[in-house]
Amino acid sequence: MHTILKTRLASRSLRSWPVWFALGGLFLLPAAAAAQWAQVPQVVASDVFSVWTKGDTIVAGADSFAYVSTNAGATWKRSTKVAAGVTSVSRVRVRNGRLYAGTNRFDTLGQGVFVSDDLGDTWSDFSQGLAGPGSHDIMDLLIRGDSLYAATDGSGVWVRNLTSGTWSRFGSAFASQPQAAAVASGGSRLLACSGFNGTVFFRDPGQADWTISLLLNDRFGAGLAGESAAWNGRGWVVGANNGVFHSATGAGPWTFVDFGLNPLIHTAFALRGTDIFVSLGAGGGTLIALSHDDGATWQGLDTLASALTYDLALQGTTLYGGRVGGLWRRSIVNVAGVPGGGARSHLAFVIAGSQPVGDRVRFAFELPEAGPIALEVFDVAGRRVEDPIRDARPAGHGEIEWDAGRLAAGVYLARLSAAGEHATTRLVRTANGRR
Repeated sequence: MHTILKTRLASRSLRSWPVWFALGGLFLLPAAAAAQWAQVPQVVASDVFSVWTKGDTIVAGADSFAYVSTNAGATWKRSTKVAAGVTSVSRVRVRNGRLYAGTNRFDTLGQGVFVSDDLGDTWSDFSQGLAGPGSHDIMDLLIRGDSLYAATDGSGVWVRNLTSGTWSRFGSAFASQPQAAAVASGGSRLLACSGFNGTVFFRDPGQADWTISLLLNDRFGAGLAGESAAWNGRGWVVGANNGVFHSATGAGPWTFVDFGLNPLIHTAFALRGTDIFVSLGAGGGTLIALSHDDGATWQGLDTLASALTYDLALQGTTLYGGRVGGLWRRSIVNVAGVPGGGARSHLAFVIAGSQPVGDRVRFAFELPEAGPIALEVFDVAGRRVEDPIRDARPAGHGEIEWDAGRLAAGVYLARLSAAGEHATTRLVRTANGRR
């Protein structure tokens, strides 16, 4: 059984962190591990608040500018100033060649969201519809399908279609605690971190509003705030101001992992397959850690003294960190257990959403390598109920929607075959096909 070793700090400065070791648990490395990191010299900025990657594209949000690389970090382009008076480009995202930038207050109020069709040469206002206190202070951006979601510092979560229309409030659950620090997606579920009372909110397709979930499971937590969230295909993690919580579904029960750092100023996650990297910023420095088991136990990678990290992102085998003092990167090739740098990852396969399932089921998976896949569904007698779905998919995260409308009520087993492995998940169907 894995155990977690709690690290007790003599002070809040990472310069004085002790070094502990525990088999199967958490260990911290000495500050010399910071030598693994190198600054990206083309990104000339005092602070980099956001880093995001997709394929060979990397974007970083700094003080007044965005930096873009379309060749996996080989070269970089600095945008023009996003807007006059902007001092914090808090989030940057790219979809179909369009660059989106969310702004937040650093020493001035945020000005909402801006868009560029030429990777930052020119910018246009994209805030139409945002209204009310705090609605222009953007804490997080999420692109899912044709929708752009924004978590705001004082007005909850908003949504806007990327091709038409304006922003609208996405639910009323945040009325009593309007700060939304993060919004993330996993399968068909959305998860938002909000408030300073130990709450997160989840929302599934077809739900009229968000459902509250307590990180402490049976009670609210005064002063406890979620700061970031991620889903690795098998479960959820939430970075809070006192540690990390993990859950299989994005709802209770949540399990807490205490790193001994409190308060945490910034937390951020980056994913490679089902592996989870986290940055935990406290006292002006950062602990970088890695989990191979969905957030249950953590392996310390680096302690970065006097290097507060705002955000993390992975491009291939390179881990990027947006910091006070610029954009930095390190290779993960020699990190044990990471695909491409140690042991090979394994096939992961889950139902994206709650059970019992309705007429449409969405399966989510993580492939350790590109290649053919086959999806089959069997009844309890082992009989295949439909012809297999066969496809070829790239490595990493993928999803398949499957028609369950013809299934009778009962329990079924779905099996995904890929990369010489098989992974199964249980499927429960109700009599009327409704959840």
